[in-house]
Amino acid sequence: MGSLQDALLKSGLTSEDELEQARKKNSRKPSNRNKPGKTSTASGKSGSRGRTGKPGPRPHQAGQDRSKQKKSDLERAWIARRNAERAEKERIKQARVADQEARRKRNLKLDAIVEGKSLNHDEADTPRYFEHLGRIRRVLCTPEQRDQLNQGLLGLVNLRGRYLIVAPEVLEAYQAIASDLVPDLSAAEPDQPTESDDYPPVPDDLVW
Repeated sequence: MGSLQDALLKSGLTSEDELEQARKKNSRKPSNRNKPGKTSTASGKSGSRGRTGKPGPRPHQAGQDRSKQKKSDLERAWIARRNAERAEKERIKQARVADQEARRKRNLKLDAIVEGKSLNHDEADTPRYFEHLGRIRRVLCTPEQRDQLNQGLLGLVNLRGRYLIVAPEVLEAYQAIASDLVPDLSAAEPDQPTESDDYPPVPDDLVW
């Protein structure tokens, strides 16, 4: 450094005063080695965890979350199915109860129609066979009543499994409420059933 200053002085490009001012100026400049505000690259890398400062999810944790979600979906599906089955059972039960109640009310009306108007005789011993509700049935009547049934002058109605002989006006009122309980006697009389036919059958409309 001294040889450069001597060369400048000898060549007349500078003076002693200018050199002295340059030395003072250089001595006042701060050193950049310990300049505040800067951190080492290693320090910056070690303290960084991303822009949010939060660590990302770990692989095994993500797998656990998916497993919990799947289990939760299965539980919800099972609960929904169980509730649907309960609702269906309750609907069937309510429908059955409503049907039984409707039958009970209808039978009460039919009771009122035929009350005191049945023409059946306790001593009657002549069977009249007919088909009703998919089976061959019979009613015991007198010979005169049998002829009247065949001619349509009398009719039959089913009340709680028992067949009653009634007059035409009673038959008409009964048929208006329960046509399914009125046998059709217009067809030819079927043959007498055998013992294998399990006669008499259990009434199809037996409601106590």
